[in-house]
Amino acid sequence: MENIKLRIKSEQGIEATIECDGSQGGAEDYYSIVSVEGFITDEKIFGIDPVQAFSLGLRLIEQLTEVKRLEGEDNSPMNGASWVIEVES
Repeated sequence: MENIKLRIKSEQGIEATIECDGSQGGAEDYYSIVSVEGFITDEKIFGIDPVQAFSLGLRLIEQLTEVKRLEGEDNSPMNGASWVIEVES
């Protein structure tokens, strides 16, 4: 499997990264590596296969950055919030 690395950026800079290369961290456990500014750095997120490990890592990024991205009861985007996802090569 080729290495996949994404950067999630806001106007303030890189808010999070996720990387997955199909590496195993034990018996049948795969992982992605996630960093979220102000919360975690290079944390291994495990799954039963690379897809689940990547998906769980993205979900964690979504949860930890929600306060910076969304507001109000209807979870509408914050005014001026312009977040992008970039592929790092």
